[in-house]
Amino acid sequence: MKYVKTILIGRLAMSEDWKPVDSQVLVDAWEELKDCAESIQKDLACPDETISKMLRSVAETFDNTVEDILDKAEEEWEEEK
Repeated sequence: MKYVKTILIGRLAMSEDWKPVDSQVLVDAWEELKDCAESIQKDLACPDETISKMLRSVAETFDNTVEDILDKAEEEWEEEK
């Protein structure tokens, strides 16, 4: 478990300017997401590839939201110039 915790924190924190206040909360959240995805996969009786695509789709909504916010901020900045 300590290895998973180290890898998880490294993957998430190194790519961003963010670090978790409590690394255990991050690990717990990751495990909860994984458990939820496994439960959904079981309910749907779908292959790994399907649940993987679903999770990527959910992740894209967060990525797109951040991109939209940054784009809007850039547009507003350009208008103010």
